[in-house]
Amino acid sequence: MTAVSRRPRTAFLWVGLILPLLMLLAAAAVVAAWMPELPDPIATHWGAGGVDGFAPKWAYLPAVVGIGAAVVVFDAIIVILAPRLAPSNGVPVSSVAYRAMGAINLGLAALIAVLTVGGAEVQKGLADAADAGDITGWLLVGLAAAAIALVLGWFLQPKGPAVDAVQATPAGSIPLATNERAAWFGTATMARIGVVVLLVGLATIAIATVFTLAAGEATGWILAAVTLFIAVTVCIMLVFRVRVNADGLVVRSIVGWPRTHIPLERVAKVETVLLDPLREFGGWGWRIAVDGRRGVVLRAGEALQVTRDDGRVFVVTVDGAADAAATLQTLRTHAETGSHYQHDSNDRGESA
Repeated sequence: MTAVSRRPRTAFLWVGLILPLLMLLAAAAVVAAWMPELPDPIATHWGAGGVDGFAPKWAYLPAVVGIGAAVVVFDAIIVILAPRLAPSNGVPVSSVAYRAMGAINLGLAALIAVLTVGGAEVQKGLADAADAGDITGWLLVGLAAAAIALVLGWFLQPKGPAVDAVQATPAGSIPLATNERAAWFGTATMARIGVVVLLVGLATIAIATVFTLAAGEATGWILAAVTLFIAVTVCIMLVFRVRVNADGLVVRSIVGWPRTHIPLERVAKVETVLLDPLREFGGWGWRIAVDGRRGVVLRAGEALQVTRDDGRVFVVTVDGAADAAATLQTLRTHAETGSHYQHDSNDRGESA
């Protein structure tokens, strides 16, 4: 790692991890000093009519500051470890991810710190948390602090070197006579970093669910349902099957859904590209990029990119993407030239 490439990472460590954690620790220290003066149970939620949510006093700091710290660390893991754990295959790592996540972490920590202190301050000296005053003022202060921290977090980090746009490579072709059949099969598996990120995120939400249920809040069951939904989503996003034959391109999860099918007659262009999931798609799984591309992005590196006849672009990261592209391009050419190509279940071709 060069000195130039180290700068964004070092700045992120300070802006996106160390400073946010120090903010949260400072807020926790203030509230811990006030603990003898706070009611038990303590108010944890305010509605239009005042306090409408309570929790045991011991759960206040773990549920608020602890979860906030977990989210900050989780975000840091994504940015710091992604280039190390996922093979880039020549894809440059942009400093935009460092700056954006660092700024978000700093703003989030500022908001949580202010609300943690404010929520405790309005309850100091009360025997019953239900008598706590309105917290709207503290909420406004927290939002203002978050906005300021977000802007500062962005500009306190260097821009980093410019990253050239990755160019798409047109698909090649394979020799195929009119009476021959071809097919290509592959398996797209999520990179280790993607699995780590998803599991850490799932664990964070599960911890939040446990604390919310322990606090006796009705929203705990909503969080439990969300946790279950995310767990199922994680499972179906880990492995996808990729098939290229006379039916066109089919990409489906190992459980059968989600599934994408692009018939040969709908294929306008076939290419291979180098992708960075974090930089271009914001993560791993079935994703939508900023530029509108959709696809199954499970790791960094080579991907099959197909442009439909309506202009929509679909990508899938899979080993042997160049072979898959060549097979699809060859079948498309045969279909366009009117070759008498018939498909059956005994198609033979390359397997990856």
